[in-house]
Amino acid sequence: MKLSRIRIEQFRQFRQALEIRDLDAGINLFTGANEAGKSTIVAALRAAFFERHRSGSVDDFRPWGDSSASPSVELDFTLGHQDYRLTKSFLGKKRCELQAGSQHLDGADAEDHLADLLGFRYAGRGASAAEHWGIPGLLWIPQGGAQEVREAVAHATDHLRSALNESLGEVASSGGDEVMATVEAARNELLTPATGAVRGIYAVAIRHEAALASELDALTTAIASYRQKVDRLSSLRREHAIDEDEKPWLHFRKEHQAAIDKLAAIQRIEETQAAEKQRATQIDGQIKLLREQLASFAARKQEAETRATALEKARQEQSSNAALVVQCLEKRVEASVRYEAVREILRLARQEDTRRSLARELDEIRQKAASAAIALAKAEAEQTTLLERQRLAAAAEIRPADLESLRQQHRQIRELHIHRAAAATRLRFTLDDERRMVIGDESLSGSGERLLLAATEITLPGFGKLEIAPGGSDLTQLGRQESELSDRQAALLQRLGLTSLDDAEARQQIYSERLGEVKTATATLKALAPKGGDALRSELASQQARGGDVEAKLRQLPPAVDGSSSAAALPSVGEAEAAEEGAGKSLTQISEQLHQAQLAAANAQTNCESAARELAAARALLDAPDRAAREATASRDLVDALAERSTLTARIAALQQQVGEARPDILKQDVERFGKSAEQHEKRFGERRDTLLRLEVELQAAGAQGLEERSAKLARDLAQAQRRGEELRRRASALDHLLQLLRDKRRALTRKLQAPLQKHLNRYLQLLFAQASLEIDENLSPGPLTRVGAKGSESGAFEALSFGAREQMGVISRLAYADLLQEAGRPTLIILDDALVHSDDERLAQMKRVLFDAATRHQILLFTCHPANWRDLGVGARSLETLRAAC
Repeated sequence: MKLSRIRIEQFRQFRQALEIRDLDAGINLFTGANEAGKSTIVAALRAAFFERHRSGSVDDFRPWGDSSASPSVELDFTLGHQDYRLTKSFLGKKRCELQAGSQHLDGADAEDHLADLLGFRYAGRGASAAEHWGIPGLLWIPQGGAQEVREAVAHATDHLRSALNESLGEVASSGGDEVMATVEAARNELLTPATGAVRGIYAVAIRHEAALASELDALTTAIASYRQKVDRLSSLRREHAIDEDEKPWLHFRKEHQAAIDKLAAIQRIEETQAAEKQRATQIDGQIKLLREQLASFAARKQEAETRATALEKARQEQSSNAALVVQCLEKRVEASVRYEAVREILRLARQEDTRRSLARELDEIRQKAASAAIALAKAEAEQTTLLERQRLAAAAEIRPADLESLRQQHRQIRELHIHRAAAATRLRFTLDDERRMVIGDESLSGSGERLLLAATEITLPGFGKLEIAPGGSDLTQLGRQESELSDRQAALLQRLGLTSLDDAEARQQIYSERLGEVKTATATLKALAPKGGDALRSELASQQARGGDVEAKLRQLPPAVDGSSSAAALPSVGEAEAAEEGAGKSLTQISEQLHQAQLAAANAQTNCESAARELAAARALLDAPDRAAREATASRDLVDALAERSTLTARIAALQQQVGEARPDILKQDVERFGKSAEQHEKRFGERRDTLLRLEVELQAAGAQGLEERSAKLARDLAQAQRRGEELRRRASALDHLLQLLRDKRRALTRKLQAPLQKHLNRYLQLLFAQASLEIDENLSPGPLTRVGAKGSESGAFEALSFGAREQMGVISRLAYADLLQEAGRPTLIILDDALVHSDDERLAQMKRVLFDAATRHQILLFTCHPANWRDLGVGARSLETLRAAC
């Protein structure tokens, strides 16, 4: 059976007609979101075949809120070599027509003919249900119903048996039932029917045998235990005497304490190393940011070099501001020299102070204090720079909306000007020699051309006057619109303090550049002070407090002897730090002055950008007065950071060498080993003492209880019980084997009858599970699935599979039924409504191979709300939204 056309009208959500043409003989893929109408199409197909056209139980076919609708379905299909057209309407206009070639059937005759052709029946009264649907009910899978196979097979069993041309009921009523029942009853007296577990007299015999065996084992164990305890008591007494003399745990406790002391010493070195590594990480972040900033400077310089020919005029305009910048730069250089000199004195003072110290702890404290002070100074300086750059960015900000308004107004004014020029009257003139004419207030001679945008009076001396009014009434309106737009643009430029759109574009570029500088400064500040300035100040105060405490202790010691005159001339660390702080503040103030001068130069540069926007913008970025200073500062900061990183690397390497030589992991193992050794020896000594006392008491209590005589009697009784149990075991095994042979014989006969269906089922199953098999029970429903697993061959019932696996098996089973029906000459049509939605990607790919193979023999209608899952099915998808729009 092959559908070629579907037309649905006034059916549920399809108020307007929906027509689907040119259906393929293989797979037809329909896609759509939830509630797009996929299930409605399937319901319409079921209604066309399964519902009587005169049924009064189909009110749910009407669209919501439309009580006068007459749902209708029209289908074109081919069955065998005959073309059919089925037209069926419900409720308001009840009719059914079936056109089969030249034959025409109406009403119930048409419906009964369809039921005979397709293999289903109609309900006696009321709406049609699953038990009436027969073959189509088996092959048309509703949404969420792929895994429910047994009920659909039960409703189509008669048709399937007819296709097999055999009656499986004859197998069930064969003459071997009486023999099988007798054997099964005798077997069930000794074994349970379901699991084969022992029962009755067989179970009693086994329990009696087990009880005697358990009692004999316990008695044998008791005799062996008594003998072992005697031997163990002697051995324990010897070991206890040796440990009581040597006391080995005391030696291990001394070794344990020594290992703890060594480990504590090396852990202090590791803490120092961790602090140095943390500082090195901060320096690495700062180096990265500085390198990025220098790379940015280089890129801007390269861009400016390509436009070097336009620099001369800009230099003349900003010469006055450049002089001020130079002065500030000179002051900054002097301040930088003074600052570097003070920093050098501070470094020498700290170095000399560290050299004179007598303890490593004081050296570490002062190094940390110095690092914290430098980081705090840099962070504060960077904070000042950040605030200044934020202020400059805010001063240059222009709202995107204002800039876009200027651009839009500029475009509109240009378009209006073009429109006016196009609509204006074009006057071309050629005057003889010495002839003139007057247009408005302009006297003209010779030849030329003028655009007349408004009514104009032309005077021809000696001839009179002409008044020319340009055609088209839009010129006045266009002029008024252009004037209004120009006024609005001028007002907006005045509010923004600008003169033109080019000025606005230039300011936007400056604002973007300054935002980048703010971002760089923010990142630099974050790298210098990850936890904030307060954390740096707290760290500095903490280290200074600890240093003061250590210095107070050192002052109690004799002073160090030093003959160096230069060392004696150095100031104290506190004085050097005060001098360094003062020089730093001076440098900061001069830097602020330099920034102000650079801002003035930048403003001068901005004024010259209006002549050539791109050139002016590039020059403003390149020739910013503070560029050289900022680049020099970045380079100097990078050198300082690299030097500090090199120093930290050397110190970290030295500390790492100390840690590596000490082997803290081995020291930890020594602490654990010696501690456990002491505990174990002392614990074992106490436990052995308690064990000796317990064994002496147990052996005295046991005494002579006649264990050997009791053991002999139990062995005799156990032998008798074992002979009885073996007799019953052989009988149960023989009956169970005979019953299995009878069942296997019947199963073989059943498989022979089911072989055609099994063949089709295995064909599809191998595409999903290699070397797997799915049994078919006597009712032609899927049975246990056997496949190769991680532990070899595994078998399980159909209902025990996961939901997704049952859904896959359900689809495969229906395809096998369809192959069987087709071989028997029965019509087949397969409908899948959102099936296989619970399959993973791998299983879904295998199921696509199954469906593609089945489509070579059957027509398949596949509806899905997941079109991406079926892109590799090999067929084009039809969107229901597109089909509805086309209709």
